[in-house]
Amino acid sequence: MSEEIKAEKSYFVLGVGEREFIVPKEYVVQVLDVTRIFPIPGSPDYIIGVIPVRGKIIPAVDLAKVYNIERLNYSDNKLLVIEVKGEKIGILSDIAPFPVNFDPDIEVEDLIDPEKLFEQLKVSAQKPVDTKADG
Repeated sequence: MSEEIKAEKSYFVLGVGEREFIVPKEYVVQVLDVTRIFPIPGSPDYIIGVIPVRGKIIPAVDLAKVYNIERLNYSDNKLLVIEVKGEKIGILSDIAPFPVNFDPDIEVEDLIDPEKLFEQLKVSAQKPVDTKADG
C-alpha cells in the first residue's frame, strides 16, 4: 500500500489584539512597516486610512474594529498587503506577520478568506470614498 503524501498549505499569521488570524500565502503581496497612514474623512471606522505602496494607494484595514477586538499596541504595527482580483488592501497587524505551513486536512481556526473579506468590507482601491457629509 502506498501512502499518499499531501503538500502542506502555506499561510501568514498576523496578530490583532490577543487573537491571531491566518491568511493563505497565495494572497499575500508583501509585509510593510507602518510608517504613515493617511486618514480618509468619512470612511468607515475599520478603514484607518490609506498608505502609498509602489505608486499606488492602498486602503489600510483594522480587523480589531471589524471583529470588535481590543488592540494591545499601536506602536510597532506591520501591514500585511493582500491582493484579490487585482485589488489590494493592507491589514494592520500588532506583530510582524510570519509564514507557517499546515497539513491541508487540518481545520484551521481564524482563517481569513480574502475574497470574503473584500466582499464583507466592500473595500476597493479603485472606488473613491464618498467624503460628502449627509445633508
